[in-house]
Amino acid sequence: MASRGTTSRRILELAESLLQRLGYNGFSYHHLSQELGIKNAAIHYHFPTKEDLGLQIVEQTRKRFNKWCNNPENRILPVKQQLDWLVQTYHYNLKLGNRVCLIGALATDYYTLPASMQNAVKELSYELQHWTARLLENGRESGVMDFKGRSNHKALCILSTLTGSLQLARLLGNERHQQIVDQIYLDLNLTY
Repeated sequence: MASRGTTSRRILELAESLLQRLGYNGFSYHHLSQELGIKNAAIHYHFPTKEDLGLQIVEQTRKRFNKWCNNPENRILPVKQQLDWLVQTYHYNLKLGNRVCLIGALATDYYTLPASMQNAVKELSYELQHWTARLLENGRESGVMDFKGRSNHKALCILSTLTGSLQLARLLGNERHQQIVDQIYLDLNLTY
């Protein structure tokens, strides 16, 4: 029999995947129980409500992001390597069956999400925007990047472009994602 931590982790991993493939409203505890071969009651034991499950998925993503950002070794990486890491997180979703990013998946269902999840995904989005804007400003100040406008506005453009690139890849093919990434680097006067 699987331990409580193992079962919880398996539920979270599958729920995150389903959320990124189908959206928050596109899956249920029944989907999870069928795929994991466990009863709905077992899922409710770990996550009493779908809201609890959704909040835990957002929090898990937030922790992974903050762990990477706060790792002293990552903080001293050259600006371009930090941008490469950000772009690779989107590539990773693409390689995992054309999943969209978590923020993009939840933004689609935003108006139907519980208020607590709306707040959680907004906070995650703000953290990502702030980090990206700071990265861009550091890149411009060091002469590694060149772009017009404010760094926080450019961060919004880049993040929305990366989010949209995963959605377009579903429709037009994965090579479109790479073309979009290439254009982002070109716009920053970088090579990928």
